[in-house]
Amino acid sequence: MVNHPSTAFKEYLEEQMDLRRPCIIKFRSVDGGVSILKTRIIDMSTVSERDMIETDAGIHIGLDQIIQVNDRVAENYC
Repeated sequence: MVNHPSTAFKEYLEEQMDLRRPCIIKFRSVDGGVSILKTRIIDMSTVSERDMIETDAGIHIGLDQIIQVNDRVAENYC
């Protein structure tokens, strides 16, 4: 089952992108491990019906992989 990010969480990510604020992003990597990255979100898009962010480091992360951005825990958004 895929968890779809809430509209409120997407809006928070868009705000961080628009303000060009550095973010600390905690996410599940493809191999199932947990990674933490300090970066800026430079783009948000949908690829094959999957919401994605792109960071200034060139890393693409699915919103369904994100655990936390700064102090905002993704699963707390409904």
